[in-house]
Amino acid sequence: MDKILALCRFLGLHPLSAFAMVAIDWMLFSGEVVTVAVSWPVSIGVAVGLTVPCILIQRYGMKEAWGLAVGKGLLIGVLTAIPTSLPSIATFGGGLLGLASVLAGRKPKEIEEKK
Repeated sequence: MDKILALCRFLGLHPLSAFAMVAIDWMLFSGEVVTVAVSWPVSIGVAVGLTVPCILIQRYGMKEAWGLAVGKGLLIGVLTAIPTSLPSIATFGGGLLGLASVLAGRKPKEIEEKK
């Protein structure tokens, strides 16, 4: 079980950044559909602008090393900049892994007191 949690911790995204970027990706995609991909430069700008907050959330929210936080933040930014909604599936999956990691990290007080 510890190896599964370690994998979730390594691959997981902070739920706040993952689910926010999924919502933003869907909003940007709807604009691209309406404008027939003319607004793609706007999507790229928004994705680049939101990459830095995602990096900081990964660094301080998930308490990861800078390299891992930067890598995950850049990955989220690139997936959000792609002009379809399909890459948000990967972001959502990473958010679920991160949620599992966050929930597994919290132990009830009764369990901690018994040890």
